Amino acid sequence: MINGTESEESVIIGTQLKRAREFLQLAPEEVAREINVTPQDIIDWEGEKAKPQLRQLEGLAKLYGREIDYFLRETPAPPEKVQFRGKPGQSLSNLSKETKIVLAKFDELCRTALEFESLLEKTREVKLPRFQESDPPEVVAQSMRRKFDVGDKPLPDLRDYLQEEGVRVFELPVPEDVFSGFSFWHTEYGPCILLDAKEVKGRRNFTLAHELAHLVYTHGSSLCFIPIKFGQLTGLEFKANQVAIELLLPKSGVIEDFRRKNLSSTPSEKDLAPVAYYKWGVSIQALGYRLENLGLIERGHIDTLFETKPQHFRGKKGPRTPGWEKQLGKRFVETSIEAYQKGLISIGKLAHALQIPIEKAMDKVEQQGR
Repeated sequence: MINGTESEESVIIGTQLKRAREFLQLAPEEVAREINVTPQDIIDWEGEKAKPQLRQLEGLAKLYGREIDYFLRETPAPPEKVQFRGKPGQSLSNLSKETKIVLAKFDELCRTALEFESLLEKTREVKLPRFQESDPPEVVAQSMRRKFDVGDKPLPDLRDYLQEEGVRVFELPVPEDVFSGFSFWHTEYGPCILLDAKEVKGRRNFTLAHELAHLVYTHGSSLCFIPIKFGQLTGLEFKANQVAIELLLPKSGVIEDFRRKNLSSTPSEKDLAPVAYYKWGVSIQALGYRLENLGLIERGHIDTLFETKPQHFRGKKGPRTPGWEKQLGKRFVETSIEAYQKGLISIGKLAHALQIPIEKAMDKVEQQGR
């Protein structure tokens, strides 16, 4: 059985300690200050000249956003050469420690999912296609819609379709909304996507389609910030947005909807909101830009709406962050519980995986068994 915590007599792998630290781009001196040891202690632990005490190991796990067992066995390397296409003036190196920990937690979730699948002898088949950079966005989107067999119907729950294609999708709250989505195609985890759980559902669905484009175009590890005004995007980000728009808002379906609802060339947010949110599962701005590109409403009208009523588009109190089950996804939760029920992991390990207290994990297992 794999325990939720290990004794301090367990063998600590120095390279794992170093890998976790370097993923967050932290210097030994920074880590030492956080857990109240010397920089030489950090260096010695990573060189396996000494080993941390259990409380120190717990401090490292919390600081690095990892489970303790991450340091006890060789694990797949996290994604390298992450391309950060974020807010102007920002870079991967100057992200806050809290933001970097979110990326580490995402990598940890992907690792844990693979571990549990291996314990259960389950194989995740990746059926997601790849495309050439020369393939136009509309061709990519149409191909994906045919694969999903949805015709011109809305795709408000794109996550369900992608999980069937073998894509790992998680949602975690991102500090200060620094980025909208993160994606990479790992040699062992397969295709993986992280969404900012603090964004409204329509924007999360659009971000998911955007990150999907990076995966199928083989753009590498992509950390993206999608601005409210789509016109601010260029290069690969613009191309990924075009795929998302074509995928989530098919031309014929949108035109038919527009005419049936008899919308004007300068629709209000009240006109667009129910169509965007409840019909197509996207944000108002995504639908608005699509209508502009199709020549159905005045070009520039959506930017004008944002300038006059920017707060209403996100809600006065901000969007409600999804609960932990929605963030982790039904498949991950069920796989984790199955691993526990079959005696392959401890309740502590289950609680860590689900990021909830042990008592709550026990309640969830009991509910699952009913």
